[in-house]
Amino acid sequence: MEYRFSEQQQMLKQALHSLLKKEMPIEKFSEAAEKNTGFLKEAWKKLAENGWLGVLAKGELQTLDDVGPLDLMYLTESFGERPFPGPYSLAAGFIVPFLSQLNLTDTQRNLLIHFISGEKLITAALPKLEKSKNIIEFNWPEINILKEESGRIQFTGEIKHIQFIQHADAVLLPFVNKSRGISVALLNTELNGVKVISDNSVDLSKPQGTLKLEGVWLDKNDFIEGADWDAQELLNKQLADYLICLNGEMIGGADEVLKKTINYVKERKQFGVPVGSFQAVKHMISDLHVGIEKARSYSVYVASQTGNTPSQTLLNTITSRHFTTDMYKKVCENAIQLHGGMGFTWEESIHYWYKASMYQLSHITHPAMMTEFILQNLLFKSEYSKELQYNSPE
Repeated sequence: MEYRFSEQQQMLKQALHSLLKKEMPIEKFSEAAEKNTGFLKEAWKKLAENGWLGVLAKGELQTLDDVGPLDLMYLTESFGERPFPGPYSLAAGFIVPFLSQLNLTDTQRNLLIHFISGEKLITAALPKLEKSKNIIEFNWPEINILKEESGRIQFTGEIKHIQFIQHADAVLLPFVNKSRGISVALLNTELNGVKVISDNSVDLSKPQGTLKLEGVWLDKNDFIEGADWDAQELLNKQLADYLICLNGEMIGGADEVLKKTINYVKERKQFGVPVGSFQAVKHMISDLHVGIEKARSYSVYVASQTGNTPSQTLLNTITSRHFTTDMYKKVCENAIQLHGGMGFTWEESIHYWYKASMYQLSHITHPAMMTEFILQNLLFKSEYSKELQYNSPE
C-alpha cells in the first residue's frame, strides 16, 4: 500500500516528537521506570498542558478537526520511539474519546476535564481475548453483585492487569451486568472497600496492578448512562481504535531499535572493518526494515478503513495486531543479535524496547488466541459463503 502522511499529520508528529525529546530523554525515563514505579506526574502534566491527551476528544471537548485513529496511530509512534512513563495510548485512544461522547454527570464531566488537563489520572479495566463456549471473543471483566437497594449496588470482585492503577484517581470500569450486557462505572479508587495491589510488569513503561472490590457500594451517579445501559458496541469500537494506537507504539519502537542497531554496526569493527559492511548483516538489516514497513502499511490500511461492519473492523484490527506484535519481537531479538548477542544491553537501552515487545504479546490478546480468532472468523465466512452458494436458486 502506498501512503503519504499529510502536512498537518507531519506537523503534529514533529511537535510531539520535539516535546518528548526535550521532556523525556532516555536517562530521565530510566530513573522514572526504576525508581518512581514507572510514572512521572510532572511529565504527564506537561503532555496534558500541550493538549495531547484530547486529540480524539469529541463533542464540546473537541479541539482538533478531522483527526481520527489514523492520526493518533501516527502520533503514538513517538511514544514507541521514546518510552514514556504514562498511559498515553490508553488515555488518548480509549478513555477520552469514549467518555467525551457520552452523557456524563457534572461530577464525571469535571473528572474528565481534570484528566485531559493532567490534574487527575483515569485508567481503565480492559477485556481479554479468550475462548468461551468454543468461541474466541473479547470478555469484559465480571464482578459479583451482592446487593441492590435504593438505587445503590454493592460489588465484590477482582480485576487483574490494570495499567497504572496504583497511580490512578479513578478507573473506567466496564463489567458484565445481570442481563449479560456491558455496564460502565467510573470508580473512585478512594472509595471504601477499594484495594489496589501493585504487580510486576515486564514493560517498565507500563506498570500495572490488581483492583480488588470488597463490598464496594456504587450509586447511580457512579454509572455512565445508567446502570442498565449496554455499552458493548461502543466499547468494542473504541477498543479497536486503541489497538491501532498500540500498533503505532510498536512500529515506532521497532523503528527506533533499528536506528540504534544501524548506528551500532556502523561503529563496531571486526577484522578492521565495520560489521555493518558484512553482507549477512546488511541482509538482516534490510529484512528488519521491510518488516517494519509492512506493519506500518498494514496498520495504516486498517486505520483508514471506514464503513466496515464492527465485526470486520475488529477482525482487521486483530489481524494487524498479530502481524505487528510478531514483527516487533523479531526486530528486538535480531537487534540484540546484531549487537553481538549481548545478554546485558543496559548500555544500549535495547532491553526497554525488548521488554515492551514481550508485554505487547500478552496485553489484552495472545498470539495463540489471535490466530484462533482470525481462523474462526475466516472459517465462518467461508462456511457462510458455501451455504449461500448451496441454497441459491438455479
